[in-house]
Amino acid sequence: MTMTLEVQKTTGIAGLLEALSAEMSIAAVSCGHLDSALGQLLEHVPMEARMEVMQELHMVDMLAQHITAITDFTAGLAASMAAEGAPDVDAALSRITLGDVAARLRGTLSKAA
Repeated sequence: MTMTLEVQKTTGIAGLLEALSAEMSIAAVSCGHLDSALGQLLEHVPMEARMEVMQELHMVDMLAQHITAITDFTAGLAASMAAEGAPDVDAALSRITLGDVAARLRGTLSKAA
């Protein structure tokens, strides 16, 4: 009975992580659309103000990259939970291409352990 409960918990957590990853993926796509729309608006900004606006637009791109990094991490955790019954945090962290995000998560997760 305990083994069945543990399997159900693992499956439930993996499913939760998969759903979270899917929702974050949708958010990343939305950020891409926002970035595109803001790029179109940039064409109407006076030339003397464009550089300042472009720097702010870069933050939208960084947000999309950050969401994608967390999406990849969460998907990695879900995959390891489904395959092994336990999260492989190191493997999930290795999927993150933004070093700052991986470092912050690694630091936070090591404090929690």
